Amino acid sequence: MGHIWLIGMMGSGKTTVGAIVAERLGLPFIDIDTEVMTRTGRTIPELFEQGESVFRLNEADAIEAVAGSTPHVIATGGGAVLAKRNLELMRETGTTILLTASTATILDRISTGADRPLAPNRDAVEAISELRTAIYLAAADHAVDTDGVDPSVVAERVYACVAT
Repeated sequence: MGHIWLIGMMGSGKTTVGAIVAERLGLPFIDIDTEVMTRTGRTIPELFEQGESVFRLNEADAIEAVAGSTPHVIATGGGAVLAKRNLELMRETGTTILLTASTATILDRISTGADRPLAPNRDAVEAISELRTAIYLAAADHAVDTDGVDPSVVAERVYACVAT
């Protein structure tokens, strides 16, 4: 088994579901945003203050490092799929699963503001979703809807995608 890469919008449940799936499979879990903060010693908003490109470079470095390791369950950042190399690494090293959620669900799950530099309000979340939906769908080996579904049930659905 290779890596299990969870992709999708912020607030789609990647971190919560990823931890459950990792436990079920007995694999290590990594959240790429957390990995970036650990490697840089900075928060995501601090990195974004230097420009989104600074964050994206650090994100790509973290993805590349994890891709070369033993199998993990990995929660990617919402924009990780925007870089062609990230997508190539995901495809080469495992299964990519898209977690989907409606804008209303995402807004219920996230706090907008300083900790979400790209999502200060509903309009921003909708715009990001509109721009990324086709990319997410093209990148995904499987998709699992998280709207109104308990994270443990979502995790079982993700598990079913990779337990073949």
